[in-house]
Amino acid sequence: MVLIDDSSFVLEGLQVVLSKSRRILVAGTARTEEEAFALVRTCQPDVVVLDVRVGPASGITLCRVIRESYPNTAVLFFTSDDDRHTLKSAILAGAQGYVLKDASAEAIVKGIEIVAAGQAIMDERLTQQLLAWVREGKRTAPRERVEDCSSADRRIFSFIAAGKSNKEIARELNVTPSAVTARLRAVYKRLKISRRSEAVRYFVQWEEGLSGRTNRSQ
Repeated sequence: MVLIDDSSFVLEGLQVVLSKSRRILVAGTARTEEEAFALVRTCQPDVVVLDVRVGPASGITLCRVIRESYPNTAVLFFTSDDDRHTLKSAILAGAQGYVLKDASAEAIVKGIEIVAAGQAIMDERLTQQLLAWVREGKRTAPRERVEDCSSADRRIFSFIAAGKSNKEIARELNVTPSAVTARLRAVYKRLKISRRSEAVRYFVQWEEGLSGRTNRSQ
């Protein structure tokens, strides 16, 4: 993995934290947009950790280019920016993770490991911002498609909307993480979606539609 941040203090701090994990190897660091592109091109890492701003450059744009050029490279944002619009832009740019800089060392390591495994992670403190974005979205999910899902599938979606990882969902359902992953792949394929954020959007909009129908019937 590689680290991208314009602050040498942040880079040094991250390296100290990550050096304690036997499962994570930092291949290099970059402080500018040019250095970042050169580093990713050379290393083609499994994971890129970067801020939403890299000097005068946009980390969001960096993320989009990296994801388009190296689709097997996961991007985890590590930033102090908790703005809802920035979070939205990061997700739309293809980021698999978003962790705030005051997160614990354990949360940082966990975030990297989760995106490296092909899953998504978001700082739990940003759940309300994500749900607010979903509710404000103009796109309407075809509710009948969500309703076609089984109650078990909708329960898994509710866990995703609550920000739980596949491992946490597996513990809740008393099944293996691989079983959860397989179930999600099947549901995603059926609903023609590919991201966890889309699953959250579909579930929240389905819930709102259900609530609306319940209120009208009273």
